[in-house]
Amino acid sequence: MDNFSWTKGNHSVSAGGNWRLVANNTGTDANSYNGGSTNPSWLATHDAPDPTTLGLNAVDPGFISSFEQAYATIVGDVPELLSNPNYSVTSATSAKLLADGTTIFRRFKGNEFEYFLQDSWRIKPNLTITFGLRHTLLQTPYETGGQQIAPTVDTHAWYLERGAAAAKGQVDQPDLFFTPVGKANNKPGYWPKQKFNIAPRASLVYSPNTKTSIRAGAGLYFDHYGEALVRRFSTLGSFGLSSQNQSAPGAVGFEAAPRFTGPHDLPNLPISPAPTSQAYPYAVPDGAFGINWGIDNKVHTPYVEAFNLSVQRELPGGFLLDAAYVGRLGRHLFQQLDLAEPVNLNDPKGGTDYFTAGTQLSKAADSNGGAYGGGSTGKPPVHVTTIPFFEDVFPQMAGLDAPGESATDAVYNNEWAPNRYSYGETQALADIDFYCGYGCPNGTQFWDQQFSSLISLASVGMSYYNAGQLTLRHPTRHGLSVDFSYTFSKSIDMGSDAERSATSYGAIQNSWNPRLSRGISDFDTKHLVTVNWAYALPVGRGKALLPSSSTITDALIGGWQWSGLGRWTSGLPFSIIEPGWTTNWELQAWAVPTTNVKIKKHIENGLPQIFADDHAVDSGIYVGTPVRLPYPGEAGPRNLWRGDGVFNIDSSLSKTWNLAEKAKMKFAWEVFNVTNSTRFDTNSLGNGLTYQAFGYYTARLGQQNFRRMQFGLRIDF
Repeated sequence: MDNFSWTKGNHSVSAGGNWRLVANNTGTDANSYNGGSTNPSWLATHDAPDPTTLGLNAVDPGFISSFEQAYATIVGDVPELLSNPNYSVTSATSAKLLADGTTIFRRFKGNEFEYFLQDSWRIKPNLTITFGLRHTLLQTPYETGGQQIAPTVDTHAWYLERGAAAAKGQVDQPDLFFTPVGKANNKPGYWPKQKFNIAPRASLVYSPNTKTSIRAGAGLYFDHYGEALVRRFSTLGSFGLSSQNQSAPGAVGFEAAPRFTGPHDLPNLPISPAPTSQAYPYAVPDGAFGINWGIDNKVHTPYVEAFNLSVQRELPGGFLLDAAYVGRLGRHLFQQLDLAEPVNLNDPKGGTDYFTAGTQLSKAADSNGGAYGGGSTGKPPVHVTTIPFFEDVFPQMAGLDAPGESATDAVYNNEWAPNRYSYGETQALADIDFYCGYGCPNGTQFWDQQFSSLISLASVGMSYYNAGQLTLRHPTRHGLSVDFSYTFSKSIDMGSDAERSATSYGAIQNSWNPRLSRGISDFDTKHLVTVNWAYALPVGRGKALLPSSSTITDALIGGWQWSGLGRWTSGLPFSIIEPGWTTNWELQAWAVPTTNVKIKKHIENGLPQIFADDHAVDSGIYVGTPVRLPYPGEAGPRNLWRGDGVFNIDSSLSKTWNLAEKAKMKFAWEVFNVTNSTRFDTNSLGNGLTYQAFGYYTARLGQQNFRRMQFGLRIDF
C-alpha cells in the first residue's frame, strides 16, 4: 500500500490504496473416486425387522430410528452408492471424462482494489475529529483455465419463483441446467463484480480535563470474501464438471441392501453411468433427489456496522477506569440456504397452506401420544379431525385402510404419525409426493425433481452484538500491576458458521422464512471476567522484608515475581436437536420447550450428564412436555440452554539472576489450571433427542483437563 500524508494547519489529510492479486491454486484427487456409504438414513423406512422377532425386547417408538441405525450398522448395510465423475472443459459446449483417480487442478484468481481518503481535524487542543471514506472493489474469482460451471439461469430467482408459485397453489419447478462460465470462457462470473463497497468512518476524541478522555467512533467495514465460496462450489456443486451423484434414497430396505464385503467393494445399486463426453448445457437427471451443494448468484459483500463509545478516567491511587459500549451489526452475512427445500404449497380451495395443515396433523399425533393404526399394524386406523388441505392435495389417500376413511386419516396413520418421532414429516411428504408411494394424480407438487436439497451460501444473514465493557487498570506501583475487566454482552445471529465452514447445522432451517433461525450465537458469553497481575515480591535487599539480606541470601530469596491470569465466563449455549427432519430434508431443526427444562450437571452411568432428568426430556416428546418436536415450517429456538462456561487460573513464580555482564539465568515455575477445575465442552454434548448419548458430555472444554505444572531454567547470553 502506498500512503500519502499532508498536514496543513489543524488538518492532517492522508490517502492511500492497494491492489491484491489473490491466487488460489489446488490439486487433489479427494473427489476422484467412486464410493459407497453405510448411511442408514438412505434406507427405505419401516423396513427394519421388529426387535421382538430377533429375540430382543420391544423398542420404545421414540428410539425406533436409533434401533434401525444400530441394526443397519450391525448387518453391514451399504445403501448408498456415490459416483464422482470429473470432466475437463474443452469448449463452451463440451467436456471430456477424466479417468478415476485423476488429480483435479483448479487455479482461481481474483483482483481486489482498495483506496481511502481521511482527514484528522484538530479543532481544539482537547478535541479531534477524524472522518474518512474507503472504497473496495472485489473482482469475482474465476478459474483461469475455464474449468468453471454455473447454472444457466438466475438461481436466486429460481428459488424465489418456486416459493411464489407455491403460495398461489401452483407448481413452478423447472430443471436447472449448467454450462461453462467465467472470464476464461468469455462469460459472466459466479456473481456480479462488487463495485460499490463504499465505507464511511468517523471518530471523535475529547478530553474535558486532564484526567478524563471521551472517545467515540462509527464506521462500515466490508469483508474480503469469495475464495471459500468458489472452492466449495467447484468441488461440490459443479454439476457436469466435478460433481457428486448418488443412488436414490429409499431404493433398498434393511434386508435387501447390499452388505459390506470389503473396503474396495462398491455396492451394486442403480446409478446413471458417466458418459465419456459431456455436452453443455447439462441437467442433473430428474429423480436423482440428491443432497447437493450449489451457489446463489445474488450474493453481496458481507459488512459490519461498528460503533463504540468509551470514557476513560484517572482515579486516585494510580488506577485507570475505562467504561465502554461496543456494537457490531453484521449485514449480508453468508448463511447456508436450501434453494430446493420443499415448498409451502397453498391450497386455494381449502384456504390454508402446507405448514398450517402439517402443524395441525403433527399436533394431533402429539395429542394421541404418537399412536396410530392402519397399514401393517393390524390395528384399526386412528381417527383425527379432517383437514381440508390433505383432502384436496392428496385425494388418492382416501379409503386406503378402510372404506370411508378420509385422506387425512390415511396420511396420519400411514405416514405422519409413524415418521414424526423418527424420520420426520419431510419423510412422510417425500413418500406421498416425490416417491408417489400412493399414486400422484396431481403430480409432484412439493419437491424439485433434481434435488432433495440444494444448499447454497447466500448473503441473507444478519448479526447483532452489543456489549458493555468495564476495565480497571493499575500500572506498576510498589511492584504490583493489575488489570481487571468485565464484559456484559449479547450476540445474536442467524447461524454462526464462517464462510469457510462446510457444516450444515448453522444453516437456515426454513428457506421460506430465514428469520426463524435468528437466535443466540454459538459463541455467545453473557458474562466474561478476566484478571491478570504481576507482583514483584517485597523480599530481599532493599525491600520491605529482609532489607539487609546478604548477597547470598538475597540471591535465594530476593527478586521473585508472582504473576497470573484468570478467566471466567457464564455458561456457553447449546440447542436440542430433533431426531428427524421436520421442515428441511437435510437440516434438523431444534426442539421447542413447553415448560422449564432443568439443567443439573451430574454423573450418570459414569459420564457427565447435563439434564436433571434426561429421560423425561427424551420421552416427553410424545406428549409435548417439557419439550416438543417442531412443527412443519418451524425452526425451533437456537441455543436456548446453557452448559458449562470457562473457569481457569494460570500462575507462575519466576526469578532472574545476573551471571555476568551479558549473561542471565531465569527460573520459572508455571502452573496451569491452578484450581484443578473441570469444565465440559457444549460442542461435545449429545444434544440429539432419542439418541443414546443424549445429554452426555464427551469432551472437556479447551485445555482444562487437569492441573499441569512445568519448570524451566534458561540461560541467556
